[in-house]
Amino acid sequence: MDIPYTVHARPDTGLYNAKIGIWLFLASEVMLFGGLFSAYIFLRVGADYPWPVHDLDVKLGFINTVVLIASSVTVLMALAMLKLRKFGWYKINMALTVLCAGVFMFNKTLEYKAKFAHYAVRLTDGTMLTGHMPKDKDGNTIHYQVKFDGVTELTLSVPLKHTAVTADPVGYVLPFIEGTAPKFKTESGQEITLDEASFETLSAEAVKKAKAENKGTASIKLVATAPIKLAAKPSEIFAYTDTTITFRDGTTATGKLTDDKMTFEVDGVDARGVAQSEKSLAFDHRYLGEAWQKAFVENRDHHIAKFETDYPTRDKSRSATLQKESLFFKLNSAEPPAAGAPHGDAHGAEAHAPAEGHGEAHAHHPTVVLEKKDFTFFSNFTPKLNTYYAIYFTLTGLHGLHVVAGAGVLLYFLVFDGKRMRQDPEHLANRVEVGGLFWHFVDLVWIFLFPLLYLL
Repeated sequence: MDIPYTVHARPDTGLYNAKIGIWLFLASEVMLFGGLFSAYIFLRVGADYPWPVHDLDVKLGFINTVVLIASSVTVLMALAMLKLRKFGWYKINMALTVLCAGVFMFNKTLEYKAKFAHYAVRLTDGTMLTGHMPKDKDGNTIHYQVKFDGVTELTLSVPLKHTAVTADPVGYVLPFIEGTAPKFKTESGQEITLDEASFETLSAEAVKKAKAENKGTASIKLVATAPIKLAAKPSEIFAYTDTTITFRDGTTATGKLTDDKMTFEVDGVDARGVAQSEKSLAFDHRYLGEAWQKAFVENRDHHIAKFETDYPTRDKSRSATLQKESLFFKLNSAEPPAAGAPHGDAHGAEAHAPAEGHGEAHAHHPTVVLEKKDFTFFSNFTPKLNTYYAIYFTLTGLHGLHVVAGAGVLLYFLVFDGKRMRQDPEHLANRVEVGGLFWHFVDLVWIFLFPLLYLL
């Protein structure tokens, strides 16, 4: 069965069916992105923390803008060449369009990679430190860990009904034991090697006993035959105190906290959330110290004086750019700059990405060891960090999916539609036109995204 109006226009609309369909689809896309853009504006206006400005790599964003604009030209040229039956030039221009899409996504991958490698730590006084987790001599990232020593007892809870949290020590506890796991003694004195089979038997017996005693939960205690050392990242556990650590399956281990400090390479001090910025906890003698404090104050006063000279009638407190330049101090070396040294104007989180070999000698940024009591939160530059990055990844990720989908369709026309090009080129031209309309929409969305996220 032939599908009507794939080449010639419908008599009632003057358009072929696919063109009507793509315009209806693009109308729904406008409503989708329009709602997201509106949400961004309202969230930015109502933000209760300093909204990030100039945190993205503007140069990379500008390159991607040029690349997508070029791809809009090449897809249009591909359609024109197909209409003129210049099939060789059609293929060249279509290939260039797909190539531009690949360059765009490669650049976006680089940008995302920098975000995942870059971290922020919020101190208890509101200061935000930015930087990287250092690497050891073998180039492996030194992850922030909670370490316990002398653990001898595990307390497990097995609910009688299926719940989201139920004891699974084999999956949630054993992987974090340093060295070889010892044997354990049950409450009855039986010595067991803890594995899936032994725990299944132990759990079944405990559940049976709990049901006989009309209890809602079966409790199991295991005593290690030798003290255990545990080391886990905070994301791998539920909570801990000085004497206990609770894993994500609910298992509680009793021992002694030996270390919960974070080693961190600092490339920026953001004191916009501190009432007296020069007294930020970051400049405590245990961390960056007095020399960096003096450099921060000098940088802050320099930018404020420059602003007052350049804009004598403007309110300093209402300039987000001034707040960023004066209170977000960039640490571009491992040692404090000399008094009176030039003040850099580098913007963007990516400006502090580690160079090759970063971490081998800690030569790029100062390294501090943060005590757990002095920080409340840490995250890499992902949606978890704040609303801005949640929106950034949502908008750019959704746009990236559109780029991949659009490029995939255009690549299909180029590679797999050769028969249609030879036998019915006008039909293929209509398909390319529909794909081109979608591609122009994708480019238009980016033209809105670039200034909204990168420049404003």
